[in-house]
Amino acid sequence: MDVYTRRKIKDVVGRLLIALIGLFALTPLFHILISITYNGVRVIAATGVIEFLTGIPNPANPSNPGGIGPAILGSLVLAAMATLIAIPIALNTAIFVSEFRGSPASRFTILLSLLLVEFPTILVGLFVYAVVVEPMRRFSLLAGSIALALVMLPYVVAQASEALRQIPRDLREAAYSLGLSRLKTVYRLMLGMARRGILVGILIGLAKALGETAPLLFTVYGAFNTYPQSILDPGAAIPLLIYVYAQQPGEGYQALAWGAAFILLVMVTSIVLVAKKLVPRVHL
Repeated sequence: MDVYTRRKIKDVVGRLLIALIGLFALTPLFHILISITYNGVRVIAATGVIEFLTGIPNPANPSNPGGIGPAILGSLVLAAMATLIAIPIALNTAIFVSEFRGSPASRFTILLSLLLVEFPTILVGLFVYAVVVEPMRRFSLLAGSIALALVMLPYVVAQASEALRQIPRDLREAAYSLGLSRLKTVYRLMLGMARRGILVGILIGLAKALGETAPLLFTVYGAFNTYPQSILDPGAAIPLLIYVYAQQPGEGYQALAWGAAFILLVMVTSIVLVAKKLVPRVHL
């Protein structure tokens, strides 16, 4: 056997081993996806899509456990409000980081943002409980939105600042030569050019926030059976419903938890796929 043949055999064996190791590592993920899809679709099909998406939970009746309408509405309201709170703060922080990238304050800001990515989100919930829930003397969707906005912030700041840094300096100087002020150059030109990268950061942060449970334990209370009338009312969210109902022994609770898990999986996967589709197009 010559050297070329031995190398070819080693290459094939190596590739095969890498593929097997990768498949073994992804097996738990495939198991989770298949389990959630199988059990969730079965529950939703038995209940009815419209009923499951808009109905009120009735876990005491396993044959017809109802739906998760208040939790879905709560998640949508929390996501929308958290995004509205996080975007202005994150964009201005990203602009500061990109405009003054050499200053100690800029380096500290980006370091703090990276640390917040790994910060335990349950501590975020405790912080918001102390500064919002306790003074208001009530749980609310507003408190939950603030908590999720804090979760989103570091992801949006990191992606937006990176997108802004990729803009060629020649374009900035061209804008100055045309008489544009620094303020107009940043907010009208640079933000527009970096919009795809910023949108990716927002979507990644939104996907992260949608799946969070810990910050909501101390902020929204978990009103699964009633639709909130305002943002100052207690509310619910899909991850919180899954966390609470999955621990209950009744079949109705388990069924609602499986169905809610599938809905959350679809929502988060859709957001990630949109972000993934935008990533190759983030260029100047």
